Amino acid sequence: MSEYTEWSHKDEWRKRGSDFLVTVTRHNTINNSNKWAVYAYIYRSHRLFTTFNGNNIYQPATDVLPLHHSPSFLEYHRDDEGICSVQVGADYVHTHDDRFMRYKNKPEAYEVFNDADILFNFLKKAGETKCQK
Repeated sequence: MSEYTEWSHKDEWRKRGSDFLVTVTRHNTINNSNKWAVYAYIYRSHRLFTTFNGNNIYQPATDVLPLHHSPSFLEYHRDDEGICSVQVGADYVHTHDDRFMRYKNKPEAYEVFNDADILFNFLKKAGETKCQK
């Protein structure tokens, strides 16, 4: 079994709402291309938090999010009180996404950041209303 011993690099940009966070990440891959992704972290105080149900990535809660093509990641984060946030997002390595792998920086990846802004504005509008614990 061979072991990959090189350090990999990841860049991350963050934009915070009062009860959610949107990130854009760029990973260097083994073949020196770039893997871009947009993720939302939706906290328990956000109105949409309770709409997520289970581990099926294709569910009504993910269907309404303005993501690139379709969701490719869903994970629940926990603290001492239980699930504290839902992380959901999409990468830019779908069929016909080859151009994204050539983008090395934020100005070149303006489409990714535009998608992230659309997601941010959607989540902001969808409900920065606080829920009672």
